[in-house]
Amino acid sequence: LVYTKNGIVSNSIDYMTALPCLDRVITIKSKRSVKKIKENKEKMSATLKTIDDKLFIRDALHTEMREGIAFYYFDIRKPSNDFQQSMSDYDVENIVEINELGINARIVTLPWQYTKIVGKKNGRYVLAFNLRYFDDFTGDTQERKLKKYPKEISDGYNKKRKGLIKDWLILDSDKTMCRKIKCKDSEPWGRSLIIAALEDVLYKDYYVDTKRKVLDDINSKIIYQTFPEGKDKGTCALTAKQQEKQHNDVKNAVMNKNTRGGISFFSVAAGTKLSSVDVDIDIFDSKNESNLNNDISQDLGICASLIGAMTTGNFAAGQNNLEMINAQLYTWVYEWQQELNYVINKNIIKDEKNKVEIYYFPTSFVNKQTFFNFCKDLYMSAGGSLSFLIASAGIDPDAYFSVLDQEIEDGIFDKYKPHETSYTLSKNQEDSSDSTAASDGAGRPQIDNPTNENTIVSRNNGANDLPSPSDNK
Repeated sequence: LVYTKNGIVSNSIDYMTALPCLDRVITIKSKRSVKKIKENKEKMSATLKTIDDKLFIRDALHTEMREGIAFYYFDIRKPSNDFQQSMSDYDVENIVEINELGINARIVTLPWQYTKIVGKKNGRYVLAFNLRYFDDFTGDTQERKLKKYPKEISDGYNKKRKGLIKDWLILDSDKTMCRKIKCKDSEPWGRSLIIAALEDVLYKDYYVDTKRKVLDDINSKIIYQTFPEGKDKGTCALTAKQQEKQHNDVKNAVMNKNTRGGISFFSVAAGTKLSSVDVDIDIFDSKNESNLNNDISQDLGICASLIGAMTTGNFAAGQNNLEMINAQLYTWVYEWQQELNYVINKNIIKDEKNKVEIYYFPTSFVNKQTFFNFCKDLYMSAGGSLSFLIASAGIDPDAYFSVLDQEIEDGIFDKYKPHETSYTLSKNQEDSSDSTAASDGAGRPQIDNPTNENTIVSRNNGANDLPSPSDNK
């Protein structure tokens, strides 16, 4: 509810979800067989494509920032071999495929209200699912819901209906994924980002409601009149009938005033006073609301100026805040990276001797250029990885190499040579045939019979052969 009501909260979570680039490479953890490694990399790549790993990571980040914890089930199913001409509702809604692997894979979100951490096994959380979740549905609706859930869970509910097992089903930890934030490892639940800002968010709601009430008071202005005082103190100079008539005249003029303009006229007795009840409007000072916005942003851990919640901001402070946010986000991304690596290796690759893993770069759309320059320097100065360099640019290395191989096979580099400029020609290049095409000996065409006087002098005294600072580059 807070996420949907407060723009600062929703924008902060949405921006933090979108901030990581999630550029990645597939790495080899142990290499026993070149053929197996190649097959396993293809399986990993196909699985990531099928489940749309980037979309999954962003959904996991979004969920745990809102709920404090996220539960998922890595479900694989063997497709039917018959080429049937009709399909069930489940098949239509959930058909997915990994090419040539003969299995379907998907990630199912488990409702946090019915899922709980009950222990740890080999450093990973063991989850239990409350089968009473399906009791809220009946008939065909219940059957469709059961088909959409993993077979382990649907089979468990069928056993529960027969009285064979209890309500809580312990799930296979090799197929479940779970992470939580802002809590100790021993705690069963995480904490949402919103919790820290909840008090300020509720106070701002109260503040806005109060402003609306004040605005209503202004729009429903109270006007009163004081009749002229008589000879004796506390008495009125007008008779009761005169008072009633003047009261009605003033009331009608005020109540029936033309909102589109015009003039309302009435007469009052001498000494009559017309006044109104003034309403304090200091609450409408914008600085009060700006301070509340700053407090909410600080609770969320994001600088208010980054999301437009304040009109001023320090650039250096904003940059430092972005770096801290990126560090926090990458910690969470790394945790989900580990979860994906585990379930894919356990359920798809199934080869402990030739394991492959996915690695997400610690980059965001803010520091992406810096990380690319870092990879470029490594590649040029220390024999760094070309795949890392390509991936750091946001390009899938497999797609890049595939296109590059195709271009080489098509002879594109032979057909379309770079233009001969100072960037593509070396200082020692010479042309042995003509002045327009460079030969294998490299280089810029040499003029056999120069006419420029300076060129002749330089060639005769060997000035061009003298060492220069650029020789050390």
